[in-house]
Amino acid sequence: MAFNDDYEHPDSLEYILESVLMPNDDSLEFKHLADEYNSVLLNQCSCHGDCEKNEICPHGSQYENPTEGRELLLKQFSIPVVECNDFCKCSRNTCSNRLVQYGPRKNLEIFDSLVYGSKGLRTKEKILRGAFICEYAGELLTTSEATRRLKINEELGWMNYVLVLNEHTSEQKQQVTIVDPSRRGNIGRYLNHSCEPNCQIAAVRIDCPLPKIGIFAGRDIPAWEELCFHYGGEGQYKKVNNGKNCLCAAATCTGFMPNTEIGE
Repeated sequence: MAFNDDYEHPDSLEYILESVLMPNDDSLEFKHLADEYNSVLLNQCSCHGDCEKNEICPHGSQYENPTEGRELLLKQFSIPVVECNDFCKCSRNTCSNRLVQYGPRKNLEIFDSLVYGSKGLRTKEKILRGAFICEYAGELLTTSEATRRLKINEELGWMNYVLVLNEHTSEQKQQVTIVDPSRRGNIGRYLNHSCEPNCQIAAVRIDCPLPKIGIFAGRDIPAWEELCFHYGGEGQYKKVNNGKNCLCAAATCTGFMPNTEIGE
């Protein structure tokens, strides 16, 4: 898999290319998380050529290429994405169901954001709606470890980077993916929160049951605009008060950043 990520942290943190497991705490919950992390999805496709044009592709391509020769764009944010992988029979050179697996887009820049008074991430070129930006990569946490870290962050007044992604299936089953890039992460950690974000997140699976948290452009974004997403996750903004003050200055700003909810 030709993963390409040439970015680095300006901070003294461990830069990682993709999400990794938290340290082993010998708990049963960690064992289950590790089993999922080391498992492989078995629904490989047998397509030949372009999976987008194959109506029986088991992955049901969620990307489109509206203009020939331009980049792939996400069709819908509300539907989980399953990309083709190295076990699939389709061609890597022609398959249009491979995007996040190649790493973050080029021409992103970490900068000092005057709006937030912290580091931020911006684009040096126009980004089309639905275009992939980067993964929100960090340590994959168990719910108990996430709860412990959130408590420490609150008590010490530290910045909270923990992101909880809740997925619900038609059978009312729930999968919770928790990522913390505070110690180990990639450029995704520099996206600030906004009550009117220009980016959205989507669950993207490639060859593992645990999804990557993909960050995509929620609208067309002009060059040099700061990239932001809603820290409430995939749209379940149930608790947006009594948290840290929000600095986004959007017209619909709630005044507070959303508190992290686990298992909701």
